[in-house]
Amino acid sequence: MRRVYSWIVCLVICIGSNVSMEAQTLINYQQQKQKEIAERQRVEKQKYESACKKGTLEAFQEYIKLYPKGKYATDVKNRIEDYNQWSEAVKTNTIEAYNNYIDSSKFKSFKENAIEAITELQSVDKWKSIQSSKNIAEIEMFMKTYPKSSCIDSAQKRIHELNGVDFYLANDLINAYQEFNKAGGKYALEQVNQSKFDECQEYWDYNNLTSYSTEEKLLSFLRKYPSGKYSNEISNRIAISKAKSFTMYSGDITFNEALGYAKDETTKNLVKRYVESSKRAYSQHKKQMRKARVKANGGYVQFGLELLDFGWNGISPDRYLNVGYYNIGASVKFGNNKAPVQFEIGIKPGLIFYNYADEDDSYYDSDYETHTKFHLPAYAKLKINLCNIGASSKLYIAGLGFYNIVRNDELENQFSVGGGAGFAWKHWDWLTLYYKQDLDNKYSLDDKFLGTSLIYYF
Repeated sequence: MRRVYSWIVCLVICIGSNVSMEAQTLINYQQQKQKEIAERQRVEKQKYESACKKGTLEAFQEYIKLYPKGKYATDVKNRIEDYNQWSEAVKTNTIEAYNNYIDSSKFKSFKENAIEAITELQSVDKWKSIQSSKNIAEIEMFMKTYPKSSCIDSAQKRIHELNGVDFYLANDLINAYQEFNKAGGKYALEQVNQSKFDECQEYWDYNNLTSYSTEEKLLSFLRKYPSGKYSNEISNRIAISKAKSFTMYSGDITFNEALGYAKDETTKNLVKRYVESSKRAYSQHKKQMRKARVKANGGYVQFGLELLDFGWNGISPDRYLNVGYYNIGASVKFGNNKAPVQFEIGIKPGLIFYNYADEDDSYYDSDYETHTKFHLPAYAKLKINLCNIGASSKLYIAGLGFYNIVRNDELENQFSVGGGAGFAWKHWDWLTLYYKQDLDNKYSLDDKFLGTSLIYYF
């Protein structure tokens, strides 16, 4: 008996569970259908609103084609039937035409549209009558009365223009410029206010310049406002900026360009001081470079050691004696081998040697032998460089003057002169060939000498 009861309980539970599942399925199905219906209604409404917005016969007919029994089908059919009358009102586009449509239309399908069109036309007429008004409150009342008017944007811009004028009269050119721009810029303003805009714009650009503004920004401002209120001030700033950029290599063109921007004496004098400073720097630089070159070439003064000075009178015609000399010496030279002109002084202690040129002239046999005497000439030499020979040497000519401090009067006079040519390097000087002749020859000496000299400079 208990087993039978158990089976009955199980059967009841199964039947209950099945019924619950079927009920849930029905609920889900119903919810899904409701969503589909809502979506179709949404799409239909969207199509209806689109057709009304377009307001064309084709748009209404398209809606009826899609939804012949739709929620808005009756309204659309009335609109189609009413369309010709409405179209005529739209074509005429006057308040009278729209009022006539409202009064005579059977279905009045476009009544709301007609009312909106009448309000728009009224707002346009009203705006035309107040668009030049300088009363901000009057324009604000217009905007409040016709919030959907196509003239709202123009009204807002007019208020910005009037606010700009008020700021301008209060000498607040920054806010005035901002308001004028909100009004649409220069050419959106009344002609009488366009010059105010120009003045505000110039001040705005001027105010944006700082002490750190680049020279190019200053030049850009000056190009934009060449005869403006601030042009002289900016031109002076450009002059100073250019002057501050002078270097020691700047030239007259750069100097004159900077001076050309200076508009007052104070600025001109300041630029001139920069010019003088630049020139001084360049002059100092040249001096330093010249000193460096002179130092690299041995300096202004060099001390020399003459290793060889040999001469012989072999060119004297019909000479009585063969005379020669060999000297060494010390000297001081002013100017190095790169200097165009150099001057040198020194002494040359050495030996002068001689013998008879012809054996028959000798009174004693011993006279034909070579004899030597000590002598000490002092000299001065003036050198002039002619050209470069290679990368480091110079070809020069020289004038010579001698004073024979210690001498043999029978062999040398007191003074001698000469000249020659040679080659010079930084440390070496080779007077390759020179000619020397005594002055005021009292004893008809054989005094025409050819010689060569080699000096080392420290």
